[in-house]
Amino acid sequence: MEFNLYQQEAARTIQKNTTDERLTEIVPFLGIIGEIGSVVTQLKIKFRDGKSYVAYKAKLAEELGDVLWYISAIATQNDLELEGIAKKNLEKIHDRFLADDPDVFTDFDLKYPEKERFPDEFEIEFQSYKEADKNKLKIIDKRNNKPIGDPLTDNTYEEDGYRFHDIFHYGYLAILGWSPVLRKLLSLKRKSSPETDENEDGARSQITEELVSLFIYHHALDHDLLKYSYSVDSGIIKKVQGLVKKTEVKDCSGKQWEKAILNSYEVFNKLRENDGGRVLVSKKNRSLIYLGKK
Repeated sequence: MEFNLYQQEAARTIQKNTTDERLTEIVPFLGIIGEIGSVVTQLKIKFRDGKSYVAYKAKLAEELGDVLWYISAIATQNDLELEGIAKKNLEKIHDRFLADDPDVFTDFDLKYPEKERFPDEFEIEFQSYKEADKNKLKIIDKRNNKPIGDPLTDNTYEEDGYRFHDIFHYGYLAILGWSPVLRKLLSLKRKSSPETDENEDGARSQITEELVSLFIYHHALDHDLLKYSYSVDSGIIKKVQGLVKKTEVKDCSGKQWEKAILNSYEVFNKLRENDGGRVLVSKKNRSLIYLGKK
């Protein structure tokens, strides 16, 4: 049976409250709460009675059907179609959990001159040193052994290793093919297109990227810097996608963002533990690889 046909038939059974029209709309919301409890009750009985509960599947199907009816009623009363809801939901969960095939990654450099493109692969080194009793860090481009950007500190009263945070930008470069911050540091802004240079590689996009990095970092602090994480909360991914919705990376999937975050934090933690080291930034393989120290 098609969703819309089910919804049409289910709508014929919606009971209207003759005394107060508002109750007609409220009842399905209250009803779905009760039916979800009934679904969970079936699981409880299954755990309690084990294999002897032979009616489990039939009862579960019945309770899920009741949940579906209430969903349909709520949709009908709010001029929504189940078919459209189902389609949008599939798009959402595919974006979040399935869209990780290398073929679906966008190459944002494809139409620009070679001199304005991110390299397919290169090695950098995070070198720690002390200056005036302060821990500092410089990042060396191993292609020419020149520093990338200015020396970094933790920029906080208590040392916490945040000076290694530029690895997040290299993670966005490697996995997403995007980093306005690194375009500036590596002198790869796409000046052949003034519009792209201003809107995608300019200050606003750079600030957005830094904001994304800081936002994720504060979430990571509450989760042991994602040391033992194999996934990222969907709410965090959704907020990140909201932050970048006016940039070229807006169409990158939730799964791609999750990969970028987890890979970046995997290397970030190794850099902190080893007080530096070498990293392979591979856009062609969509990955960061920690290579160790000298």
